[in-house]
Amino acid sequence: MPVDKELPSFLTKEMLEELTKQFYITVKLVVRQIQGFAVTSGKPTDIDFSRLWVSEPELESAFREAENDLRFLMLRRGFRAEDVRTKGVAEGKVAGMIAFRLLRHRIIHIGHTNGRITDSYFGRVQELVVLRLISESILGIAIDKAPFVQPGEGGASKPWLLHELLYLIARRHFNQETLALIFDTAVQLHRATGYARS
Repeated sequence: MPVDKELPSFLTKEMLEELTKQFYITVKLVVRQIQGFAVTSGKPTDIDFSRLWVSEPELESAFREAENDLRFLMLRRGFRAEDVRTKGVAEGKVAGMIAFRLLRHRIIHIGHTNGRITDSYFGRVQELVVLRLISESILGIAIDKAPFVQPGEGGASKPWLLHELLYLIARRHFNQETLALIFDTAVQLHRATGYARS
């Protein structure tokens, strides 16, 4: 029997619509954040909304594949349709699956209206968008804020987890399980330190 007959949709239509909306919002936030950093650091940036395009078919395909991954996970664990509401999957596992699929697709495209690109962040825009979308919209944590920062030069803070994830994604091998473990750890660290601060 096909998996879609065995289990209901894990990502509902409403959830997918909201995640898609949040993706576009996050693109704007990341671009503004990079532009703001350029102003405060005195480093010029090429990044501008007019040079970025989002491929809707690629975004839809990534979410569709993430949905299939989640269904297969539920099936592999022996969950029946009626178990979905009562037997949970760790937040980090869900986040890792969605992030993996979003990172594997070429969703954000750069227009080459100018002859050159000099901003080192340009090649990482999609990764920054995905990491922010997953951490804030799915996990409810900000990976560029405490406890995921360390002191930097001149009193500035450096978001160590964001930098480590970007390096992993750009230069090392990663899979859904790696991302799931990182996100689960981040959620637990956030909760532990949040509890300790209150």
